[in-house]
Amino acid sequence: MNMKLFIFAACTAVTSACVSILPEPTVADALYSIETETELSGLSSDLIVREPDAPRLISGQALVSLSNDGGLRLVPGVEWSGPATRQIQLAIVDSFKTDGIGNAVLPELGIFTDHELATKLSVLRLEGETAVCEMVVSLIATNNRALIARTDVSATEPAQSNRASDRARALKTAASACATQAAEFAIDTLSELS
Repeated sequence: MNMKLFIFAACTAVTSACVSILPEPTVADALYSIETETELSGLSSDLIVREPDAPRLISGQALVSLSNDGGLRLVPGVEWSGPATRQIQLAIVDSFKTDGIGNAVLPELGIFTDHELATKLSVLRLEGETAVCEMVVSLIATNNRALIARTDVSATEPAQSNRASDRARALKTAASACATQAAEFAIDTLSELS
């Protein structure tokens, strides 16, 4: 019996020692969200808006900065409030007035539409004190997957200072501008097809 008690005590001591050496998780000082900044006219037909494809580094919650030596670094102390690609998708959907003939919908709703908006987020980072967002936007026919139209959108926004919060706000503004441009492209292209 004493041997079992000794083994239990030894295991408990070893386990507690392992737990105590783990680093504390870092918590961001502030969270930022990408939101629509303008309300555009409604759509002429229903449209599925897909979440942008993006490299793993910029598709998550981290804010990224390009250093002078060409390396990418995470901006300390600030994060997106959710995955950046999902927030851009929702910003595009929220850009449209809902009183139009068509509606922007998320793919997970399972609604069939004639068209979908696909995007590829290639850049969302700080370059020095300037925030840069670049996306490729495509309108696709859902029935045969034919590419109807494609465009490149981009936005830049200078940060007010080199503080992390000002740099994050600049990234937020640039990403919101890219989402608005993608929504404008969808409105213009769908109206030409009508």
